[in-house]
Amino acid sequence: MTDDPLRMYLVLLRGAVGELSRAGALAGAAAVACVREFADDPTMAEWLPRPGKVCLRARTESQWRQVLELPHTLAGDAAAALPPRRRSERGPLLERLQAMSTELEPPPETPRPGDGVRYLINPELQMSSGKTIAQIAHAAVMAADALPDWARAGCPAQVLAPDEPTFAGACAREDLAAKVVDAGLTEVAPGTVTVLALAPPAPARA
Repeated sequence: MTDDPLRMYLVLLRGAVGELSRAGALAGAAAVACVREFADDPTMAEWLPRPGKVCLRARTESQWRQVLELPHTLAGDAAAALPPRRRSERGPLLERLQAMSTELEPPPETPRPGDGVRYLINPELQMSSGKTIAQIAHAAVMAADALPDWARAGCPAQVLAPDEPTFAGACAREDLAAKVVDAGLTEVAPGTVTVLALAPPAPARA
């Protein structure tokens, strides 16, 4: 494996989103949009088999405006995804941005009413906000392959922090839209399941 792998860079504007659930949902939508927008880029095809992501924060409005001058896709007004590039090719702006580590309000344990994918975070892990957001984005990209209509609808989603029995039970489901198994390069051990994506619930029959 190269020591200069391709990474998709996710950038969040500091202070614009205070909840991890919202930040994760936006980053997931931006990442899926990026894969679709830049599908014809040969770099994207090279990246997809090992779709690593890095989550950064823009500390100021000036940094955020500079991020938006780069090729990107945007979700809401606070999350951008930049198409994959090698670490050595980040450029001065991305080199200046810090890793996302802002403490965000934790997700709820149970879902609210509404449609969309439900991302479940492994409750046994203590991941930084940036790591968690990157893992959610990874689940979103995986889920988009299984749920093309959801991807076309803009990837509406909720992020949940279930209890351990609920997460363990969900891991065993056969209808998962995505199960993220981490490579163990940062924060967690190799083979750790970090995030699950559950398909949107079927609409209730009249």
